[in-house]
Amino acid sequence: MWGKLTMMVQGVIDSKLNRRNTKQRQLILEIMEQADEHFDAEQIYERVRQMSPSISLSTVYRNLQLFTKVGLLREHQFNSMRRRYEIATRSGHHHLMCIGCGRIFEFRCPSSEGLKTRITREEGFRVTDAEVRLVGYCPECQRRLSDKNANAELERR
Repeated sequence: MWGKLTMMVQGVIDSKLNRRNTKQRQLILEIMEQADEHFDAEQIYERVRQMSPSISLSTVYRNLQLFTKVGLLREHQFNSMRRRYEIATRSGHHHLMCIGCGRIFEFRCPSSEGLKTRITREEGFRVTDAEVRLVGYCPECQRRLSDKNANAELERR
């Protein structure tokens, strides 16, 4: 069963890029619709390959670029490592990045909407997007660090 996004892809791809929609494109978007995290190209490739073993990694990369270009996906580079992708319609959230485990968490920040409005009003700058990225340690990594520090303290005694 295709999700809402994959159902509308045909028209978007046809009208914006004059390219046909393919089964591989549909599979990539289906994976992204079902994702509960921000996948990189290789993670998407591994999942799509389970359903379409003949797909290549370069096909996945090309389609991710295409979907980003037409606004179906958003691309993020959270650190110096790989680019990660999410469905563009999942807007209105920002990201927490754990430097302990590298996981990305989403959070809402209602004050960012107020800030965009204030900037427009006071500076005359039309803000079209805002991204807040906070970096730190998730609760699990905090516990691990705390346990490690506690063990180190016991060893010093």
